[in-house]
Amino acid sequence: MFPSAQSRLDCCTLDTPLMRNVLSLPLLALFAACSSGGKETTPASEVKIAASHHLFSFRALAGFGTFPINPSTVITSKSALNLFDDSTYTLATSTGTSGADRYAIATGGAMSIYVTGSGREPSVVFQGAYAQDGGASVIPNLFFTDRVSTPNSQTIGLYLGTRVVPGQVELEGAWHVVSLHTIFNEAILSPDNVARAVQGAVSISAGAAGTQRTISGTGQQTSSVITFGGTIQNLLSNNTGDGTCNLTLSYQATGQAADSRVCYSAATNNLILGLDSDETDGEAGLVVMLRKFDAPATPADPTRIAGTYLVGGETMFVNPSNPGSDAFVGTVTLASGGGFRLDAAGNDGADFAYTGSYTTNADGHLTITIAGTNETWFGAVDRDYQTLIFLDDFRELRSNNQPELNLGFGVRKKV
Repeated sequence: MFPSAQSRLDCCTLDTPLMRNVLSLPLLALFAACSSGGKETTPASEVKIAASHHLFSFRALAGFGTFPINPSTVITSKSALNLFDDSTYTLATSTGTSGADRYAIATGGAMSIYVTGSGREPSVVFQGAYAQDGGASVIPNLFFTDRVSTPNSQTIGLYLGTRVVPGQVELEGAWHVVSLHTIFNEAILSPDNVARAVQGAVSISAGAAGTQRTISGTGQQTSSVITFGGTIQNLLSNNTGDGTCNLTLSYQATGQAADSRVCYSAATNNLILGLDSDETDGEAGLVVMLRKFDAPATPADPTRIAGTYLVGGETMFVNPSNPGSDAFVGTVTLASGGGFRLDAAGNDGADFAYTGSYTTNADGHLTITIAGTNETWFGAVDRDYQTLIFLDDFRELRSNNQPELNLGFGVRKKV
């Protein structure tokens, strides 16, 4: 068994109210933020991987300060996460490659990324998961979370990744889509001008390998109807690539101009990850797409969707008088009888749970109903039954006046 992250928190600098309004430092040490820290010797990985992975992150301060939201409250990054079969990893960015440090993956898929501290910064660990249950033919996805601030890196958030596989990615077809964006420098005091969560469905047009494809579809942003547009292109050289794509996704609410968001992106046959990292155009955030099942020819099998998923996620608190963010890690249980349960912990380490029910559509779409709050969440499972996404775009009325939006990503736990 790997060390519990909760047992390591005594060596971390926890986020406190005095720290919540301090703006984030530049991204000089990508992994210097703390999800939990400690002094134990890091274990060897039970599962050892030798592969490179596309990795995107979106992190934000726990407290955004006064409205309007300043772009400096968030940090985005794209990189290559290189795992080696000696339980070490490196992180490659446009400015260079980090020194080697340790990772650990349990047989069930739970993943820890360790970062050795120096000076006043503690040694830390990022908790997440690496898909282990799909077999050799399934391209594994991964996530991990940064859930506690340190003096040199105050932001918290979510990292999403997928393995680099040489070749071509065929993008044509129908896809589920979810996204979560923080909104900057808006004058009107509104939850929509703190963060926006969008869910829906898009179609990607046919075309020759490596050509630009068009995107079209419809979705929902809380109570607003959204029309999707845009383009995506799998970047190839000599007819091969590594999954890297150019992605532009536009959002158009009824009666408003389209808002196009240019994203860094990577794709596999069943997954598209996008990172909107340009804060100068008014927003930044994450986009995730899962390919739909080919219903009615090959519909989703509810008995295979059921199970336990290791999940991580990003939360945006959208009261403009007290805006902020959180990151969480935990499990989602989809019971065979239609029961839903999310058990997780956020950056303060306190456990929380949501319970309810879910129904399955033939294309892999899940409708999740949360008990006690009248919330309906959007969910979807990929064609390999290994990856789960869910989105809470419901702005509930809470006694603490802290409505929230949530984006979650998970991989099936191997049993």
